[in-house]
Parts: sequence; structure tokens; C-alpha cells
Amino acid sequence: MSDRTPSVLIIGAGLAGLTAAATLAWRGLRPLLVERHASTSQHPRARSVNFRSMELLRLMGLEDELVAAGGNSMQDFKIVIAESVTGREIKTILPRGAWDTAPFSPARASGAGQDRIEPILRRYAEEHGAQIRVSTELVSLSEDEDGVEALIRDRLSGAEERIRADYVVAADGNRSLVRNLLGIGLNGQGTLSHNMAVVFSADDLPLSQQGMVLYYLQNPGFTGVYISPDLDGRALVSVEYDPARESREDFTKARCVALIRAALGADQVEPRIIEVIAWEMASQVANRFGTRRVFLAGDAAHTMPPTGGLGGQTAIQDGFDIAWKLAMVLKGEAGSDLLATYAQERQPVGERTVALQTATYAARMRPDRKDLGGENAEADYFGVAFGYRYRSAAILQDGPDDCASSENPMQPSGRPGTRAAHLVLETDGKLVSTLDLIQSGFALLVGPQAQGFEKAGRELAMELPVSVYRIGTDLIECEASFTANFGVGPQGAVLLRPDGFIAWRSVGAVEDATDVLTQALARVLCRPIDRQLLNGVGFDRVGLDRPHLGELQRGAA
Repeated sequence: MSDRTPSVLIIGAGLAGLTAAATLAWRGLRPLLVERHASTSQHPRARSVNFRSMELLRLMGLEDELVAAGGNSMQDFKIVIAESVTGREIKTILPRGAWDTAPFSPARASGAGQDRIEPILRRYAEEHGAQIRVSTELVSLSEDEDGVEALIRDRLSGAEERIRADYVVAADGNRSLVRNLLGIGLNGQGTLSHNMAVVFSADDLPLSQQGMVLYYLQNPGFTGVYISPDLDGRALVSVEYDPARESREDFTKARCVALIRAALGADQVEPRIIEVIAWEMASQVANRFGTRRVFLAGDAAHTMPPTGGLGGQTAIQDGFDIAWKLAMVLKGEAGSDLLATYAQERQPVGERTVALQTATYAARMRPDRKDLGGENAEADYFGVAFGYRYRSAAILQDGPDDCASSENPMQPSGRPGTRAAHLVLETDGKLVSTLDLIQSGFALLVGPQAQGFEKAGRELAMELPVSVYRIGTDLIECEASFTANFGVGPQGAVLLRPDGFIAWRSVGAVEDATDVLTQALARVLCRPIDRQLLNGVGFDRVGLDRPHLGELQRGAA
């Protein structure tokens, strides 16, 4: 047994844990991640990276690789409720060509599965200094005022090691040991259904040349889903079953073949069964997202039906959120109270997302479950998935709070707590997005006549992790107006956080821009800022010539 002291210990190598590890490593830290399994996911589940998640991952330069890993363009994606793939269509949820995010995001979506996303995140994290140890499980965990002590065990050798860390990110799944050790309970519906997923390949599948399709199947024989093949030719049919009457052993090869043919509505197909996996669909959220030094992320914090595709996205966004905040605290750029904003912001998002996915399950698969509130699921989807708002100590509201939980991302308000509008801007002959200006940390965007805020920002940028850009000189508007989309005048200013959310804005000029901006940054960073005493945190501004910034000209997919 030996003692080690990483700044951050991450439990679990799923989407949340690996995103946290990659983000921390990108920000210059060296976290230790332990995963009880021998590898990352081997199953083609969670098959998407939506544009909001990609906006975060593209900051690390991962967009091209993730898009390529998905194969088919997401513009060809189709979602349908039907009796079978070739049978009567009940309702089209998403027609082909509707998944065009170019007007409101610089990012392209990807149809990659979790088994392809996780290795990309793992490789990036390790290349940038993270240590990842597989076949290693958590045994115990204790927290004190100064840190967290964990006992981990190598599952192959049985050797145990005691780890001392400043903070822990618990991304250890829906049966989270960390959550149980902390005594954190769950709220929600609990188990909704038991399911059997059949992974298979076959020649001449219906619609095989028409891009990615997702069919929700409602027929007298079963309730389930069909997902078209991935790049490895693996398709999936998943059906609900009653565990009181059936078990995994009842799903023989012959029965699985019959289920696949029924789902496809094609008796001539000869499927090759790859794997049969029993899984449980649940709807629940942790009643706390952690403690002062331990933070729940991903399925450890919230478990939701896959209907709607937001489980993996919420995990990625959890991992990124806690990681950028930990990085700033550990590097001395922000006060430790910033970490409390993780739960303040992400728990309401988790609760709303679980409620939406549960309602979407009822609407798309179980219309008989009136208790799950599926009536407005599709109408609520866009705002909850992409337009959610934050309220926390790191968000400075600039007027009366309308208490809305989301806004339409295609009609941005520019209010603090909302995702910044995507505007295409030109700098040195290159096109960039407002959402790409946060690579180095915070970004202060000032209006074309905001000389006071520009001067104050550039002074503070010598000491704090803030990049300053003036519209009209540093950045040239191409089409959309900065002032109109951010709700400020030409003398106003907007402060963007490292996650692309608006932390603060000033609609117009103020008498003492330096004082106003200093106070705003002090509140957002949860730390006092005395400009007479600052020794200079210092940071390196990442240039705008990063390769992935040139992708705007391609449009979103």
C-alpha cells in the first residue's frame, strides 16, 4: 500500500468521467481516473454527440475526430414512431434534413456511439497528462476539511493503494458506490421498464443506404426500438420484457431472430446475433450532487430513459462543468466557493432533463403511461435540451428574474445565465464563432464604442484568465448583430464563461468601468480581487488560429 496525492481523483471512465479527465488535462492538471472494468464501453449505446456537447469538446480540437467516428451525417438522421421499420408509420418525430444546427451553433453533431466516443476522450486525456487505471475499483472513501482519502484496489492483483486527493469526481454510474458511501438518496420514478437489447449485423437491411434511423416500435407483439447500423455494421433492437416471467435465458437465438424480423417487418433478413444485453430503464435524480469536495456526475447523479438521447449529453456536460471549475480553483484563478455552483447549476438541469426524457418515453413508447406526462414532451424538448438556463453565485442577473428554466436557442436574449449566441465573426481573414473565444478561459466582448470596458478588461487580463475582444476592431460582424443578439448597446459589454454561458453583462457605459468589471469578476470567480495586491495569476491566450476554428465554413451536420 502506498500513498499518492493527485489533485483530482475521478471514479469511473464513462462519458462524464472521461470528459472531466480530458478537460482537466487540457487545462493543465493531471488527474487520476480509476475504472473497475478492463476497458471503456464495448457497446454501441448513447449514439450521438449533440451540438451543445460538441461545442464543449471542439474547444479541445476533438470535433473532426468525433464526427468521423459517427459515419453518417446527422443531417440524414430520422426518428419515427412506427409499427415496424417497413410497416405503418404512426408519427415522424424528426424528418431527414431537419437536424441543421448551423444557424445557431458552430458545432456539428455526431452519430458516434459511446464505444467510439470514450476511446477518443481517453486518448486525449492520457496524451495531455491524465493517468487512467483500468481494472481498478474504489473500496472506501472519506472526506475531511483538507481533502479526500480513497482506498482503491487492483482487481487483477488484489493490491490496495491509498490515495489522497483534493477533490473527487464520482462518475461511477447509476449504482454509484460513492453516492451510497455519502448517504445520498435518489428521487424520482425509479425503474420504468426492463429491456433486452439484441446487437446484430445483417445484409440488406431495410433503409440501410438512407443514413442513420431510429424507430420507436409500437405493435401488438412488443414495445421497443430499432437503431440502424453503426460504422462496424452493428444494428440494435431492444424490447421490453417482464422479469417476473422471463429471463436472459429465454431470449434464445431463434427468439432474437424472430424479434429482429418483426421489428424490421422483413422476414427474409438473416441476422447474425452479436450480443444480447439485459438492461433496466430508470428515472431518478440524486437529492444532492455531492459534498464540499466530492461531486456526482453523469449517471451517478441522474439516470434517465434513453428516449431523446440526452443521457450521454448530460454526462458530457456535467463532466466539463465540474472540470473547468476545479481547474480554475486548483490553479488559484477562482475561489473554492465556485465549486458550489456546480450543484446550483447542474442539479436543476439534471432534474428537468430526467423529467423530459421520462415524458418522452411515454410519448414515444408507452402512450398508456399517462402518469409520466408525455403530452408536451416534444414541445418542451428543444428548450430543455439546448436552451437551459443557469442561476448561481457565478451568474450576475441584470434585472428582474422571470424564473424561466430555458429559452429558445434560436432566439437568444443575451441574459446572464443563458448560453451565448453563436455569431460568425471575422478576424484576420478567418471566420470564428463567439463560442470559440473561450478557449483560454473567460472572454470579455465589448461593443464597438465601449472604450471604457475595453481598457478595463485589458488591464484585468494581465492578471486574470480573461481574453478581451472589441467588436469592430478585433472581431468583425459578418451577418448577425452583436448588440441585438446580446441585448446590449454599442457601449455595452458581455462576459462569457469557459463553458460559453453568459456570466455578466452591462447594457451600456458606466461611470467607472474598471470598478464595475472588477466587482463583476470578483463575484463570478467567487474570490476577492484587490488590484493593488494581485501578484498576477497570468495565463496564455490561445491564438485564434487553432485548426478546428476553421470549421465554421462547413456548416453544422
